[in-house]
Order: sequence, then C-alpha cells, then structure tokens
Amino acid sequence: MRLSVVIVNYNVKVFLEQCLTSVIKAAAGISTEIFIVDNNSLDGSQAMLRSRFSHFTSPDLSIHLILNSDNLGFGKANNQALRQCRGDFILILNPDTIVSEDTFQKMIAFMAMDVRIGAAGCKLLNADGSFQLACRRSFPSPEISFYKMIGLASLFPKSKRFARYNLTYLPTDETYEVDALMGAFMFLRREILESVGLFDEAFFMYGEDLDWCYRIKAAGWKIFYYHETEIIHYKGESTKLQSFNYVVRFYEAMLVFVRKHYGGGRYAGLFELVLITGIYTRASFAVLRRLFVALAVPVLDLSLIILSIVAGFKYKFVSYPGEFLTVVLPVYTTLWMLTLATFGQYRPLRLYSLKTLFPALTTAFLLSTTLTFFFNQYAFSRVGITASYIVALVLLTLWRVIARAFFIKAFSGAMDTEKRVAIVGTGAEAVQVAAKLRADISRNLEIVGFIARDERAELQAGESALGTLGDIAEAVSINRLSELIFISPEISNTEMLAAISRCNGRAVGFKIASPDNGVMIGKNSIDELSSALSLTAVDFNLSRPTRQASKRIFDLALVPLLLVFSPVIYVRGHREIFNDLFQAVAGRKTLIGAASETNGFSAGGAFVGKRGVWSLAGLRRYRALPATEHEQIDLFYAKNSSLGLDIEILFKAIAEGR
Repeated sequence: MRLSVVIVNYNVKVFLEQCLTSVIKAAAGISTEIFIVDNNSLDGSQAMLRSRFSHFTSPDLSIHLILNSDNLGFGKANNQALRQCRGDFILILNPDTIVSEDTFQKMIAFMAMDVRIGAAGCKLLNADGSFQLACRRSFPSPEISFYKMIGLASLFPKSKRFARYNLTYLPTDETYEVDALMGAFMFLRREILESVGLFDEAFFMYGEDLDWCYRIKAAGWKIFYYHETEIIHYKGESTKLQSFNYVVRFYEAMLVFVRKHYGGGRYAGLFELVLITGIYTRASFAVLRRLFVALAVPVLDLSLIILSIVAGFKYKFVSYPGEFLTVVLPVYTTLWMLTLATFGQYRPLRLYSLKTLFPALTTAFLLSTTLTFFFNQYAFSRVGITASYIVALVLLTLWRVIARAFFIKAFSGAMDTEKRVAIVGTGAEAVQVAAKLRADISRNLEIVGFIARDERAELQAGESALGTLGDIAEAVSINRLSELIFISPEISNTEMLAAISRCNGRAVGFKIASPDNGVMIGKNSIDELSSALSLTAVDFNLSRPTRQASKRIFDLALVPLLLVFSPVIYVRGHREIFNDLFQAVAGRKTLIGAASETNGFSAGGAFVGKRGVWSLAGLRRYRALPATEHEQIDLFYAKNSSLGLDIEILFKAIAEGR
C-alpha cells in the first residue's frame, strides 16, 4: 500500500462529499486506502457515507468507514484510523478541502527526494484565492506566543522577530524547512508513527498538529513546506475564526502546548498567567467587535437623523418651538428609525443598501407629514420636516456611498448590490446551472457570461464568451465580475486552483457547483441548486390575513397620489394607468401583485394573490423570461411580500416605464 488518507468529519457533509470526490481523482494510479472517521455528525454525514462510499470498490483504492457514536475530538478520531494504516505515506486531511489531481503524486515524489523528510505540507489557499497563513508555522514558544497574542505579528508581518509564528516574512512560492504544519494537510512517512507515536489526545480540537510536529522535530526528522502543489481549505477564513469560542479554544490549546513543552522554564508560571489573561482579553475584543459591527450603522443613522431634524427646523424657525425637544424630535426620530428598520435597512446584508434607503426615507417622510393632518397643533412642522427629509436623504446616502467605496471590506462586505457572475465552463451542466441561477431571483445576481477552458470550447447559442482559463484574471477585471462559479467535473481541480491563484488580489469570490449533487459550495455557504420554490415547506407572507389587509390599505392610500402623477406615468408608456387604478380601487387588482391573470393561485396551487398593476416579474430585468419563470417570480413575491418590497417595486416600475 503506497498511501493512506485519514479524514475526520464532523457535521460538514457537503464539504466531505466534495473532498472525497477530489481525493479519489488524485489517487488515480496510486495504491491508496482512505479512512473516514465520523465523530457522530448530526447533518446526515453517516447516512451519506453508508449510501455512497461503504460499498466502493476499485483495484487500487479502498474506503474504510469508522462511524463513532460520540464526538471523540480531532486527535483521538485520527488515532483510530492511524492504528489501521498500512501505507508507506500517510496523509492527514480535513474534510473541508479540495486537492488537485496531481497533489498526491507530487507530494510522494518530493518526500522520496530526501529520506530525512518526515512530514511535509503544501500550499493551502483560502476560498477567495488568498494564501492561508497557518499552513506553515513556527512553534509557539513563550516569546513567539506573546508577539502573536498582543498583535505585533499582525502589525509587522515582514519582521523576522515578530512574525515568526506564521512566517509571513518568507515567500509563499518557495520550498523550505519549517517547524510545524497545519492539521488540514499533513503528509507523513509511515516511520513517523513508529518513531514518535500518535496524536496526543489531551488536545481536543486545536494544537494536536503543533504538538505532533514538535515531537517529529525532536526525533530528528525534517518538516518542509512544499509550494509546487496547492489545495483549497474552505474554513480557513470562516467568520467563526472571530468568535469568542474560537479565540478561547485556540489560545487554550496554545496554553496546553506551552505547559507541555516549555513548562520547566524559569518564568513559566508568570508567562502562563500572562497567556491566560491574553486569552480572555482577545476573546472579549472579538465580542466587542461583533457588537460594534451590529450597532455602528443604526447609531450613525440615528445621529444623522437627529442632526437632520435639528437642521431642518432651524431652517424654518429662528428659535425652536417649545414642543420641539419634548415631542417633535423624539416622535419623528423614532418614526424614521422604525421605518428604516421595517425596510430591512439593518439586516446584515443590507447595512450599506442604497436600493432601499430612498423608499424607506420617503415613506418615513410621508408618514411624518400625514401625522400633521391628524394633530393640527403640530402643523407648523411640515416645512421643517420637508427640509429635514432632504438633509437626511443627503447625509445617509453620502455616508453609505463613502463606506461602499472605501471601507466596505472592513464590515464583511454587507451590500445588497447585484452580483456580476461568470460561469467557468461551457458544457450542458454549465448551461443548466446558469438557468437555475437565473430563475432564482432571491440570489440577486446577473449571469454575465461563460469562461471556457480554452479557445476550442463551444458555447450555447445566445450566450456570451468572456474568455478562457488562461486569461481569467483579465476577464474578471474587464467585466467587473464579483463571483466565479466553477462547474465540476468539467473544470478539473488543478485547473480551478490555478485559476483561483491567477485571480488572487482581485475582489472576486469563488464557488464550485456540482450539478450531480445539486449543491454549490462557497467560502462560507452551501447553496441548493434548485430553480423551483418549495410549496410545502414555505410560509407565504402574502397568505397571511394581516398582510392582505395591509396591502388593501396600501392600495387605497396610494391611488390618490398616483392619480396626481398619472399623466407622467401615462406618457412613460403605461397607457392603461387610469383603468388599472380604477381596478385597484374596486379590488379587482392590487397595485403590486402577480404578473399574469390569476384566480389567486399559481398553476402549482400556491397562493399568489391578485394580478398587479405592477409586478416584480414585470420589471425590465425579468420581462424577457418565459412564463414558467414568471410564475417562480410570482411565488418569490408571495413568499417575501412586504410593504418595503411593494414600495421598491413601485419606484422601479414607474422609473422604468413600460
């Protein structure tokens, strides 16, 4: 047996399936055994392994399943398989990785060059194509740990003194000896097991790999970082890395390591106290960072709205009315903030939204002016509130534009702008994926075109060719692409990794679509590739009596205003506007509703409501789609129907005309 691959899985079924597919490809021509240890996953991993891989047969490849009834931790689970390994070489591999087709061949050839090399790791890439720092490290001595813990390693990444933990001062495209590797990919000789033993099971989740590497080096073996092959490690930049639990567990593992290997030092007790203090200090900063991100936008909006109202009333009055501080300012501020929140302005993916800001502020303004009709004693404020609305619109728009231009990456890219996407592949599966994505309007993306493997690839009629894998970086820049979707298995893992490396440094995301499995895997997401909206598992907003009542009130309240602007709407191409508004008042239509004639239900039996004067499917972006996809859009509207969505559709429809 030439190679043994050990994979420990815990609740990452889809990643594991993708990983195993890549491992089987990379093992072609190599006598290989694969051990998959599942630590009592609750996501269906064990059922998937039994159905897909328990009876796998191949002349040069065998798969062995170890299905635990408890979560034994990383080290103990690996040891279960390591005791059974028979290969000349052993690979410890994470389930959230994808290896290139040539990875195993190249690693074996490299290890064969020098019998003193006991372990080696390759280049690990994050899902965005950037280099994963932890794939080559130094041992966390008290000094090195201290520099990392207080942030000097991050402040001075090119310093040979401060940046020793992740070796960021060394080039990534050279091969050299290092202290330690990452447990996501550790390629070892079998003799290591006989020389230093198995993983130390005192480490549960982090630190086992560092401890093992320390013992390997202590036994006289060399450990190398090898740059000639690369893999993707999805979890390398997971947002979980900023969580309280991650920080605590990571530094607690470092503490166990320091106690074990540096515990006899003169100042060991003092350093341990400093390290423990640092653990909870860093964890607290992680919590505070999350709170800041969650509260920064609404607090800034609140401040600017107060400033706008103060400025607006100062424009109207020389001195503020007596009721200004006690009634006007708190009531209007609360109303405006609630309206912004109702429009979803503070959802994580809409923090910088300009699309909903204008209708949200306009609605708040209309509600504010309406209040003055019911409370005549405050009617003096209409001019002031109009001025306040204009100032607020300018200020809230301006700061979002600045944030989107300069600081957007610092806040997790929370934007709702439409993604410009290219499909990497040109075959039938690529066209199938594109069709499903176009039909799913909830994704808010535009399929710009296709990127072919080479010049010989043929495209389907009507599709746009953006380039080939060789010039993929230029295609990303020229077409302003925000995401690339690679079609597996049309594009090999080696080709995909090379393309991702070429795009490093560009603001583009990467996903892998597997039509056979019906999923699309990205940096921190696993999406179902389905073009149809489930009718049985979805609670449709539009079917709720309260939503139907609010739509009726919305129609009756807005028709008089629309009548005022009806000549403009008529000139812009809506010739039936007068009849449509009459139909809306009579209740035979609704201002925003389904795209086609309906008795209230779709062909599939789902409630989609009345036909609309305007509809989501009637917007310019969706007009050319076939009727079957219009029905899917109607279903999407019925599921997500809200006052904010209605106003957004109304503004867009009037602006576009017919």
